[in-house]
Order: sequence, then C-alpha cells, then structure tokens
Amino acid sequence: MIEVKFKEGDLTSNERLVITKGFARHSDEWEAPHFKKQRINWLAYDTQDDMIAALLADVFWDWIYVDEIWVSENHRRKGIGKALIAKAEDYAKTSSLAGLYLWTQSWQAEDFYRSLGYTEFVKFSHFPKGHFRIGFYKQFSSDSLE
Repeated sequence: MIEVKFKEGDLTSNERLVITKGFARHSDEWEAPHFKKQRINWLAYDTQDDMIAALLADVFWDWIYVDEIWVSENHRRKGIGKALIAKAEDYAKTSSLAGLYLWTQSWQAEDFYRSLGYTEFVKFSHFPKGHFRIGFYKQFSSDSLE
C-alpha cells in the first residue's frame, strides 16, 4: 500500500536529490535536452550607489524566465524598467536564445509588457480573487518544430 504524506515547507536535501535524480533518469530515457538553470541579474544604481531597480532572471533551455523586475517608487516612469528589459532582450539575442517569458499580475505591469511587444499566452482569473495572473512572452527565434 502506498502512503501519501503532506509536507509544508522545504524538502530535505535527500528528498530533493531523490526527485532530481528521478527527473534526470526520466529525461535520459526520452533523450530530452539536458536541464541546466543559470541565474542572471541586472541591477541599477543611482549616483549614491543605492540600488534603485533590478531584473532577476533564470536561463534554462533556450529561454530567459524573468522572475522579478522591480523599480523603486521614486524612479518609476523614467524608463528604467524598459532599459532593464532591453538589457535582458539583448542578452537573449546575443546568446542566441529563443526569447523571454514572465508572469505579472493585473495590478502590476500588464500594459507595460504589451507596450514592449510582449504577447499574452495565458490569463488566470481569480489569481487572487478579483484579479488576473498573466503570462507574457517575446520570441526572437523563428525556429519551429515542424
């Protein structure tokens, strides 16, 4: 008989290792591309060397996942967010990556990403209740799996 246990919080290193090895074996069986995640970041500083903005991202397979983008309140609407996204896009292009993707909330930057040419790929309602969670992407590579 199988016992399913509920657990809150982080896994132990051994639990994480069992899962990681299991995924790796499955991927090898299917000859899937090797999975490697690399953290990349762009940090913006003012003249006093205080951090005023950041874009935190991960590269895996052929895409950049923009995990977080933040601009301090008194520096918003000055083009800093746009400049950070441009840096990430330039990195993707010079690294021959397919593109970028990200998530945002309906009260955050939906119009911002649309204005930069990002395409909505999914929208979850009630995430949280009364709001939306929206997935956007921008693809540079025209390669397809046809």
